Amino acid sequence: MDTHEHGLKPEMRLNEKLDWLIEQWCERRVLRPLRFILQGYPGTLVHTDQFGDLLEKLRDVKGLCRNELTSNELACLIEVINEIEDSLKRSSKS
Repeated sequence: MDTHEHGLKPEMRLNEKLDWLIEQWCERRVLRPLRFILQGYPGTLVHTDQFGDLLEKLRDVKGLCRNELTSNELACLIEVINEIEDSLKRSSKS
């Protein structure tokens, strides 16, 4: 996936990736994924509960809205889901 053409850089942080997804969906007026992500993304993620809630909503987007996503959006969404899962696994081991 060459994400540079679409403004998504591999070294982007989690919040930047989430913001990018929201921006893409707003521009394209894709409301279903926005509805899910905005329910679970307060903007500032501090507590593991918030990450868990967001992860659930992102999985909903992946499962229920997949046909509404571009290939770059889906790839970014999967990256974000994997990053959050890894983060939650690390925090549960601490």
